[in-house]
Amino acid sequence: EANEVPSFDAAGTDQRFSVAVAAFGQKLRDEDATAGFGYDRIAEIATAARGADPYGYRAEFLSLVRLAAALDKGR
Repeated sequence: EANEVPSFDAAGTDQRFSVAVAAFGQKLRDEDATAGFGYDRIAEIATAARGADPYGYRAEFLSLVRLAAALDKGR
């Protein structure tokens, strides 16, 4: 198919960042799909795919991921 990429790393920055956002939402809901994903992995994906961030929204997202990780460790 025309939209397929050979690997996750070959996907564009927007697509990879979107995966991090979706994984974060699922992680917050404690979905089974993210059982193998920790907040550190989500932050790693988002950082690598940060790309252009003229309004700072992606940086703010990374702050939210770090905050959620810190709160989760306090449980």
